[in-house]
Amino acid sequence: MSRLARFLYLATLALIPWAALLPFRWIHENARWSDVLFLFAFLAWAGALALERRLPRLRPVHAGIALYLGWAALSLLASAPREPSGPAKLLGLGMLAALFVVTSDMAGRPGMTASIGRTIAWTSLFTALAATLGVALSAFGVITPLVGTCGDLLPGPLSRAQAGFPHPNMLASYCVFAYGVVAREDAGLSRGLWRLVTLALAVTVLLTTARAILAFGLAAAIRHATTSARRRFAWGLGATLVVAMVALTAVNLTFQPLRPWELQLRPGRSVRLQSAISSSETLAAHPFLGSGLGSSPGRRGSLAFDAHLTPLNVAATLGLPALLGLGFAVFCLWCARARPTDLALWGMLAGIGLDGLGQDVEDFRHVWIALGLADADRGDREAAS
Repeated sequence: MSRLARFLYLATLALIPWAALLPFRWIHENARWSDVLFLFAFLAWAGALALERRLPRLRPVHAGIALYLGWAALSLLASAPREPSGPAKLLGLGMLAALFVVTSDMAGRPGMTASIGRTIAWTSLFTALAATLGVALSAFGVITPLVGTCGDLLPGPLSRAQAGFPHPNMLASYCVFAYGVVAREDAGLSRGLWRLVTLALAVTVLLTTARAILAFGLAAAIRHATTSARRRFAWGLGATLVVAMVALTAVNLTFQPLRPWELQLRPGRSVRLQSAISSSETLAAHPFLGSGLGSSPGRRGSLAFDAHLTPLNVAATLGLPALLGLGFAVFCLWCARARPTDLALWGMLAGIGLDGLGQDVEDFRHVWIALGLADADRGDREAAS
């Protein structure tokens, strides 16, 4: 049973970058075949625990996640009118919490970190190949599902890479995650394969022309912050990039991806600033329960819009207690981390946090896997072993 759970879990990781190409809409509109695989992986994992007569030990991080999930359910029940997608959204949040717990338990088993590293490495290589192929075909006027929309950028001769994801920004976020996984010392990769995957991920994130390019750079800087001078550089770079991310929201700036030096300042508020301001107004009006699970708290003209700022989106949609629970869980992971700090792992999480200032990352599957990996790397587990 344990071997079956391991196989199904690794298969889930391999399919996550191909979400948009493998939909499973019988559950809800955002469900994927990787979710079906994970369901079976979860059942096999639970069966193995039953045979071993053990349960995961409850810790403060679980209290934070329970508060986040429980408050989301309360927000759904209290919302009026209730969003039709709310129940499916709650099911999805439950799956993300389960993904965190299973990842934490799985990654703590002997040899599993290397298996995860190799799985992410190979699926990332194929993802990079798909992204490059999609952008190359777009140059000849052949538009495929491997490329996406321009978003805030000006249209040009090349489309933005999204590979198997629904949007280029999600692919960019995944690149930050994958880099952190394969850059760990126990990822089980040869030096040559690690360099190849790192190069492929760097090229891919550039092809997305997303804000997460900055997050990828921060993750790489922290990964290599092994001396005092490099640590000071990483701190300075992090502070600078936070300012840059805020500025990109506040200023209505755009450019053509192939000519990034030709910046254009548009009149009026940017779309992201509109959504952030209107989401803040929603939060002020509904500070405890938000606008309701499944809703979009911001506005873009007459259209409902997400905040595109993760902490604000969580608070405005579900209420401040939900944000408190999620923030407390991350705080617990940081406090319980093994020493010396895994720079690749926490550099990746810092990059994801930076990216969260420009988009809503709280529902990304790979983000919850990253949190699970951080939980598996806690100091008390290392001491016990």
